[in-house]
Amino acid sequence: MELGSWRVTEAWGRGYLKAVGDDRPEYLETGMAPPLGLTAWALRSLLERLALPPGNIHSSQELEVLGPVQWGEVISASASIDGPKRRGGMEFITASYALKGGTGRAVLKGRSTVLTVDPGATSPIGRKSSDPPNAQGGTQEGTSAGHNHPPIMEKPAPASGGLPVLSNLSKFITQDRLQAYAQASGDINPLHLDPGFAATTQFGGIIAHGMLTLAFIAQMMVAAFGRSWLESGTMRIRFKGAAYLGDEVETCGQVTKEEPISSGRLVSCSVGLLNRRTGQELISGNATVKQT
Repeated sequence: MELGSWRVTEAWGRGYLKAVGDDRPEYLETGMAPPLGLTAWALRSLLERLALPPGNIHSSQELEVLGPVQWGEVISASASIDGPKRRGGMEFITASYALKGGTGRAVLKGRSTVLTVDPGATSPIGRKSSDPPNAQGGTQEGTSAGHNHPPIMEKPAPASGGLPVLSNLSKFITQDRLQAYAQASGDINPLHLDPGFAATTQFGGIIAHGMLTLAFIAQMMVAAFGRSWLESGTMRIRFKGAAYLGDEVETCGQVTKEEPISSGRLVSCSVGLLNRRTGQELISGNATVKQT
């Protein structure tokens, strides 16, 4: 399936980076576009063609950067679809996609899984439509209204042998941020924007775009690895929980392995995103980057 072509303008890039709150200087210093932004463009084009019902849920995401994309470059995308398939009350579709630069060189590839959940079914993030909403996106069990519990955070272990440290980043989920991301990415799913619609779903209220929260992890990786991430980063993650309006989320990660390769070294990391107040794990997965 051909998804079309698109010129990656600096104006779009600046708008996307502002929407996700990424102020790293590497993008403008190198003239390289954010890989997560390119992925969001491909997913928007794909979902437009699939015409899925409103309220679909991003369940997992893989991506591999094969080469940098410069401002002003024209890219094209194609995709293949596996599904829909059904499991319990859930229907899921997995799409593999590939992006090419203007000269035909491969620049990015990945896989996305999207779920559509029947009303009343158990949510893939562990919540039922009958459960009252609360700030962290779980059930009322184990929480006390009006009391802030201390965060249960997983801090990265100190690096040894010269390995980089992945520094945690904290971000707030606001309606303005969701609106800005919807405009920058083209993802106008009412689950993220329409309180009336979101209240009828198993989530009970507006939740953040999965790709927005994943962009926070990408920012952490750029901070640690700079240009190398924009040229060769990979991620393989699962969305395990939802971030609601008013939530503060925090990235976490640590370097787990370093191994020599022909062009330098391959650094492997565990990465995640946590609800800062409750410690609920919202994203978990791994990432790699090649360093020369």
